[in-house]
Amino acid sequence: MWIDNWKRMLPCIVVTRGLVPASLLDAVEQFICSPQSLLSIERKFSAGDPILARAAVFGLLYAGRVSAPELRTDALSSMTRFASQESQS
Repeated sequence: MWIDNWKRMLPCIVVTRGLVPASLLDAVEQFICSPQSLLSIERKFSAGDPILARAAVFGLLYAGRVSAPELRTDALSSMTRFASQESQS
């Protein structure tokens, strides 16, 4: 499941490379100081198209700044929960 989820997330990261501002990454990371679903993150940070908010979450996950343990066992969905690493410390 872990590999299948990354197969779905990596294209989003690659396609948006250079388009996600550091300010959005930081804002998303702060927002998920308590676990939030992908849907709630997209609603909070989307101005129409959710792709940049989604790319920010996936980029933060790739960078190790957020976690989503359920991605190891469950398919990625709008209800997948992400949390910043600082909230886990």
